[in-house]
Amino acid sequence: MKMKGKLGIAGMLLLYVTLLCAQETKEMSYLLEGDGKVKVSGFGGPIVEFTGMGGSIGVLTGGGGAVLLNQTVFFGGYGMGLTTTYRRDILNWDDGRGNVRNFYDLRTDFGHGGFWVGYIHQAYKPVHLGISTRLGWGAISLSRDEYGVDEYDSYGLDNVFVVNPQLEVEFNLFRWFKINLGAGYRFVTGVDKTYTTADGIRKNFHESNDFNQPEVSLSLLFGGFGSY
Repeated sequence: MKMKGKLGIAGMLLLYVTLLCAQETKEMSYLLEGDGKVKVSGFGGPIVEFTGMGGSIGVLTGGGGAVLLNQTVFFGGYGMGLTTTYRRDILNWDDGRGNVRNFYDLRTDFGHGGFWVGYIHQAYKPVHLGISTRLGWGAISLSRDEYGVDEYDSYGLDNVFVVNPQLEVEFNLFRWFKINLGAGYRFVTGVDKTYTTADGIRKNFHESNDFNQPEVSLSLLFGGFGSY
């Protein structure tokens, strides 16, 4: 009888704990879910970036597009290229073929592209904030304006990796269009291509400080920016 009594008490305690837990159970919530569904849309458009370049102002143009989840987070791709002219000289370059060359007024070519990810805070407001990062691969080189002169049309090709975080302000103009203003810093790694002068001195084709620069951007974004 004592054993049956103990088992009965244990069973009642187990039933009580089960009922108590059932009463306190709440529905699981998720960062990327509103009413239980992830709403998928997208956007894309042109990007113009203003930045320092060799002591002057440089402009990069390009564009990007992304998949947008619940008007909150996005991921996609982008591509940017330098459109303004930044000039460099290569003096007394021993090209390793028995020639010493002097090149003046060479144009700098710089472009990169890759992944674009970000977060938008309170996108339902007409004016709201966001953060994003562009991570990509690219190249820097020097070129003459007169292509086809000889086999030396491009010099100092340097493959680089770019990380460009930004803080942004967005303006919702229509359900299908918004303006994005961003400010950030572009980090460029792998700028290390060198050449040897006729005197045996090693010099850089490119200076990393010319590309590691703060920047501001203007993006015109077209897509699905409807209600959450």
